[in-house]
Amino acid sequence: MSTDASRRGGRFNRRHPMLVIALLSVVGLVWLARQPRDDISAASFNVAPEVWIPYVPSDDILESTWFCPGVPATGETDVGGAVIVTNTSDQPTSARVTFLSDIAAARTKVVVIPAFDRVQVDVDAEQQGTFVATSVEILGGGGLVEQRAFYPTSAGLGQSATPCSINLSSEWYLAEGYTVDLAEQVLLLSNPSADQVVVDVAFHTASGTIEPSVYNGLPVQPYSVRVIDVGVEGGGARGEESVGVSVRAARGALMVGRSMTADDDRRGGTSISMAAPLLADRWWFADGVKSPQASERFSVLNPTDEAVTVLATFFLSDNVEDVAGEAVTSVIEVASRDVAVIDAGALAELPEGDHSAVFSTLDGRSIVVDRALTRVSPSGVKVTSIASGVPERRDGLAPTSWLVAAGPSVEVESGLVIVNLDDVDREVSLSTYGSNGLVAVEGSTQMMLPAASRIVVDLKETGVLGRPIAVESTGRLLVERRVPSSDAFSSAWAIAGMPCC
Repeated sequence: MSTDASRRGGRFNRRHPMLVIALLSVVGLVWLARQPRDDISAASFNVAPEVWIPYVPSDDILESTWFCPGVPATGETDVGGAVIVTNTSDQPTSARVTFLSDIAAARTKVVVIPAFDRVQVDVDAEQQGTFVATSVEILGGGGLVEQRAFYPTSAGLGQSATPCSINLSSEWYLAEGYTVDLAEQVLLLSNPSADQVVVDVAFHTASGTIEPSVYNGLPVQPYSVRVIDVGVEGGGARGEESVGVSVRAARGALMVGRSMTADDDRRGGTSISMAAPLLADRWWFADGVKSPQASERFSVLNPTDEAVTVLATFFLSDNVEDVAGEAVTSVIEVASRDVAVIDAGALAELPEGDHSAVFSTLDGRSIVVDRALTRVSPSGVKVTSIASGVPERRDGLAPTSWLVAAGPSVEVESGLVIVNLDDVDREVSLSTYGSNGLVAVEGSTQMMLPAASRIVVDLKETGVLGRPIAVESTGRLLVERRVPSSDAFSSAWAIAGMPCC
């Protein structure tokens, strides 16, 4: 069968990807290294033609600034987080990390990152707070930043990874929410600028939209984090199976993240991720699974004033398009300012196994789609990962390369899920950064990626463990990764290369 999603799949032109590397300015390096540890000067924010998912900016900027949503920093044992700052250039560089808290004054730390290497900064060792967000200014722009949050489980340390972003936004959306029983969902509103930001927050529930007066005209002070409990009694949306969130700034721009913690018969662990900074008419997901040892649901938020019709298409196994007729579709109606949920496990026509998915609508740029994916380990530990999909950009561009700030510390089978978004065959290669630059991963170069299909790549070679990774293709693609967490895996997007073509 042919769907609107598949018909629109070939709009991008072919172009060989190139990893852009900015050279270091020696004068600038000396300046940054001399900055006082607690000097909070105005950050040099990036200027981008369009707010989108996290991606590595071009080499025509002298400095890139990355914004991370936040990690817990209460001092509790095995609870905390870090940012990984990776240098993709052939010269050492410096980065100024600013730590923003909800209870303490902001402070900074300068770190030096060797050429083609990365540095991990333990956030909870540098700042205290219910949650601490970070902004990272990399001199020369040749780098990327990822956040990792840690939490204890019965089978070891749990881990939730998320890319940091080069953009702030005046609007943010979260389609997925869950405040049943003891589940905790909090919003992380961080303001890395010198000016106050004022926001309005709304909750979208089954009983309607809730706009608490306490969150109308809510100030977020300069260089600080504001933490909002979505399920707080008397001022939130407690006991909701599904709750969406809209955050709009009447003045200024900010970063918004979400921390979700649950331990019941459906979910487990902590997942921290960015909200979505835009509405779109199509959202992609590379990884997904239907299994007795997993549960997966997709939440579709429509914050507009008109109802929308959404087509959900699941592509089975190696097929992400309707190449061999192996696609399962479902049509859902999403009322104005409401959230609709699709439980992948409840779709009788969807067989067990891996899949990719795309959600699309003809009703304009009107929706946000999140996925909540729970995997159960052999010991029974549940690890839930929550993240938005990849939306189609207004300018029609897409990445042909993706990067990972640091590979896993242990071998991971099927560590990367790679999707070819084009309707022609492409080649894809995997490389790591060695002391002299990119080094091809043995057995993972010039891999054939058939038209509109997906492959999984093991991360088992010694050279990829703990090292920055680059995935490059001759066409447009998506890359999701499976991150070791306790004795199971969480899911996270890699960081896109510069959109092109």
